Amino acid sequence: MALSGGRPAPTHVIAHLSDPHLLGSPDGRLAGRIDTAEQLRRALERVESCGETIDALVISGDLADSGEPAAYERLLELVSPVVERLGCELVVTGGNHDERHPLAQVLFGVDDDAPQDRVVTVRGLRIITLDSAVPGYHHGGFSDDQYAWLAKELATEADHGTILVIHHAPITYRSPVMQLLDFDDVDRLREAIKGTDVRAVLSGHLHVTSFGMLGSVPVVVAGGVSYVDDVGAPRELLMGVDGPQSWNLVEIHTDEVVATVVPVSQHETWPALSEAVIDYMSTVPPEQQREVFSRKRT
Repeated sequence: MALSGGRPAPTHVIAHLSDPHLLGSPDGRLAGRIDTAEQLRRALERVESCGETIDALVISGDLADSGEPAAYERLLELVSPVVERLGCELVVTGGNHDERHPLAQVLFGVDDDAPQDRVVTVRGLRIITLDSAVPGYHHGGFSDDQYAWLAKELATEADHGTILVIHHAPITYRSPVMQLLDFDDVDRLREAIKGTDVRAVLSGHLHVTSFGMLGSVPVVVAGGVSYVDDVGAPRELLMGVDGPQSWNLVEIHTDEVVATVVPVSQHETWPALSEAVIDYMSTVPPEQQREVFSRKRT
């Protein structure tokens, strides 16, 4: 008899990564320091080893650092075998460091400069990607056509609701420098999803794990898998650090969305529960497990 936990399992699980900043050259180092391909490889290893049944692997932008075709080819080389082994959907969107034409050509086989806004539905959960990169700039936003397309898609509800994936996080971040590169019309996006079945917005761009609200909808920002903003530094500075890279395990329940930060680096672990306790608890009927496990012993 297994431990019941008292709550139903999530209906869907998403591995949410962001900002791999892959380079075109296999020998290149981001800022002369970071082997971004190796960082992504390590993150993907953690995704595969987490023991969860992953429904979608989401990478929310800045797939490449300079938009080189070879960088997107490297992304597919690293990600495709993992997606195949997990049996999950690959969901990606562009960021301010990406270039739309090579991204569309390599990842989608489309010879187009248009944003590759797309819909993926996994067992009733709709995942919508919208490219928030503004061509020629590093700040983010959507065109009128993109807002119209989003409204059309959201006019019909999905069985398990919708997850919206964009690169630029539509929340206020502490850094004055990064605020210059914000999403440009948060109020309009808030109104666009108000009253719809959007259950969460998954974003990146900030290179730090962060959370906020867009109206009544939670915004979950994945820390970069390439490098991280040093939040411990004064807010006037923008300091990159090689660690602590992470990704988010996003669990979709019927009544809530829960995001948990997973470090890319594997740290030393030890059993928090002894085998004897686990073996004993497996013999306790589910309706008695809380009473037995939660009661303090004096």
